[in-house]
Amino acid sequence: MDLKNKMVAILIAPKFHDEETTAPAAFLREHGAEVRYIGIQKGTCQGKGGTSLTVDSPIADVQATEFDGLLIPGGGAPEHLRQHKEVLAFVKSFMETGKPVGAICHGPQVLISAKVIAHRTLTGYAGIRDDLLNAGARYEDQPVVIDGNLVTARIPEDIPAFTQAFATLLTRFDRESPWLHLNPAQALEFAITNEIKAWELYENLSKRTKDRLAKAKFRFLAEMEKAHQETLTQVFEKVYPGRKPQSRNLPGIGEGGQDIDPDGDLAKILRSAMAAEEAAYRLYHQIAAKVLNRETKKIFEDLAEDEQQHRKLLEAEYALHTGSGLPSAIEKEPWWSQNLW
Repeated sequence: MDLKNKMVAILIAPKFHDEETTAPAAFLREHGAEVRYIGIQKGTCQGKGGTSLTVDSPIADVQATEFDGLLIPGGGAPEHLRQHKEVLAFVKSFMETGKPVGAICHGPQVLISAKVIAHRTLTGYAGIRDDLLNAGARYEDQPVVIDGNLVTARIPEDIPAFTQAFATLLTRFDRESPWLHLNPAQALEFAITNEIKAWELYENLSKRTKDRLAKAKFRFLAEMEKAHQETLTQVFEKVYPGRKPQSRNLPGIGEGGQDIDPDGDLAKILRSAMAAEEAAYRLYHQIAAKVLNRETKKIFEDLAEDEQQHRKLLEAEYALHTGSGLPSAIEKEPWWSQNLW
């Protein structure tokens, strides 16, 4: 197992469980990962068993974007950690962006306070079972439970299996494709949010441009993204009856990328949009590979194919705008006839 270039944060506070903290840290370091102990403030922390650890960075000085994974050991530390807003925001960022998160024993208490476990399946110390259920989670009395990017365990005896499971998630995590570790509901919410952003972008571009054919192209793309949003919403509501999808972002990743300014330089906008369409293609292609239901698989295969076509249309428009002389996709595709618009 190669964990080189992986950075893991371990949350510590007074009365952390010694073995649940130091054993995973030793395993991760042995396999090449860099591990940093993150605490509430600078200095040292004493574990329940007397182990003294130095805080590498206080929570106020770090961002989740610096790390590839997060571990939350048990003991008495979670009771301290869950009282700090900075800690909860830090944890929530990991969960929302699909990065690997591991919590053992009382560690899930921090997840409860961060309000990130509704509809998730996890385990933990038997004494917090009711707390987990009251927070909307599904509880399983198993040594290790994996739900998307989240791995949880019950007691110190589960440490070897817990650490191995977390390390496996860590090896698979790709900052370029963080959605791979989202659970199905989160992946769908992420996709729906991106389609809304893409629709807004192309709508703005269609209103901004004065070129008749470019306007038609952007209008077409806007309508396609709106149709994608409706399709994905239907899938979500079918899989999760009675629930409505929530807005979900992954910083810097997505079809309607937050860094795309519809009023900025058109060439830059088109480059960003092409990259975003490629990211959307990879998302749908990877979801299709995981889905077992044939009908649902076909939906995502079609969505992936659409995104590839969108990228090609944007590439052709970019070529025209930058004067490379390539033929316009509008001229090659029959749906761009004036009669359709």
